[in-house]
Amino acid sequence: MNKIQVFNTLSGAKEEFVPLQGNVVRMYACGPTVYDLSHLGHARMAIVWDVVQRYLRFVGYDVIYVRNITDVDDKIIKRASELGITPEKLSRQYTYAFWHDMHALNVESPDFEPRATEYISQMIAFTQGLIDGGHAYEASGDVYFDVASFKEYGKLGKQNLEQLLTGSREQAVAQEALAHLKKSPVDFALWKSANENELSWPSPWGKGRPGWHLECSAMVKRILGETIDIHCGGEDLVFPHHENEIAQSEALHGQPMARYWLHNSFVQTNSEKMAKSLGNFKTIRDLLEQFSADTIRLFILQSHYRNPIDFTIESLQATSTGIQRLLRAASFEQGLADAAAPSDGAQKTAANFKQEFSAAMDNDFNTAVAISQLYQLSDEITQSKSAADKQYLASTLVHYAKVLGLTMIDTRQELDTATGAKLIDLILTLRKEARERKDYASSDLIRKSLTEIGVNVMDSADGATWEKV
Repeated sequence: MNKIQVFNTLSGAKEEFVPLQGNVVRMYACGPTVYDLSHLGHARMAIVWDVVQRYLRFVGYDVIYVRNITDVDDKIIKRASELGITPEKLSRQYTYAFWHDMHALNVESPDFEPRATEYISQMIAFTQGLIDGGHAYEASGDVYFDVASFKEYGKLGKQNLEQLLTGSREQAVAQEALAHLKKSPVDFALWKSANENELSWPSPWGKGRPGWHLECSAMVKRILGETIDIHCGGEDLVFPHHENEIAQSEALHGQPMARYWLHNSFVQTNSEKMAKSLGNFKTIRDLLEQFSADTIRLFILQSHYRNPIDFTIESLQATSTGIQRLLRAASFEQGLADAAAPSDGAQKTAANFKQEFSAAMDNDFNTAVAISQLYQLSDEITQSKSAADKQYLASTLVHYAKVLGLTMIDTRQELDTATGAKLIDLILTLRKEARERKDYASSDLIRKSLTEIGVNVMDSADGATWEKV
């Protein structure tokens, strides 16, 4: 088994990855809050952890991968109210949209994908356990975690008490409004009482809904157990979300929630985090209209997951040329079934590539270096004079590219709808010029040829128009 080094946010250092139980890896990633379409920042989170679980399986681990969906949340309730629909309908709509986008990006489905609304009873029981253990208290229908009861609070984010008390501006406002209920400003909600006609569930403390931090702890406990191997997510979740998960889980169980905490950095636009709240985001849907899934994946993976990515359309366009470079080399895998055996040199090249690729991935999943190895191998393929060597190395290239979730589907000669429409318009312009020259034979040939491929041309006094048959 490969010796894999991972950067553990909890220790602040690289550590050798050793699962808790033999060959089994229990891995949990924080998924989306489904109140809008997903953007490139969400794509990075999903793709990064998709690659991690793919690689762990590739080297022989038995992975149980869980990624949750938050389908009840203040943001969901607010957005649903603005649109005049129920929160359930809104979250269902954007859950389907998220699944569609993930499939389009070749992100594998997790082994389990729990939704918050499916785990209400477990969250209530979890909260009651914290109350019984002296780690939480009820106040006017709300239940808060007593941070003072957990002496290690702050160990993940490594923040001091003053920083914790200050929090973000948004949190500070919320703390101010709830100051009369909470023992301390840093205490966080496990259960929130609901107003009349709000989405709610019955509980020992009255009707309400769970706090955001609670759902992951309850899901991890139910599906994976009290201590898991890897807990991962975006770096913006370190505090307060993951900090609060640690506090409530470890207070209840008296043992570590996760052995390794992994966090990916942001996608940035003009050095600013891409976020819906800032209005500086590009949805996955928008980007897939212009770029292939492999281009988007390569763009994300050509940076190490802990480094920020600066997004521009130009940078994606540059990445698309990189995909073409790989696809040209990969094309030699096909159509050479009768080729002779590869040379010793080709076999040595493949062996060196595999070693360097694995070394990169074993070093905290360094996809940036792994991709550079793919490029080097692609150059070896295109420069080789032997058909057998080309096929052998191309097969190796495709196999390892798929470890990164690249489909390697050759789309170089496929046209998107917008480009196809522009080509038809260009052809009709050439037909018009032929008619003006009284070259009716060419004009008729163009019309006949377009009809044969399913494009109906209609002439009028205002010029020619077209439609798909």
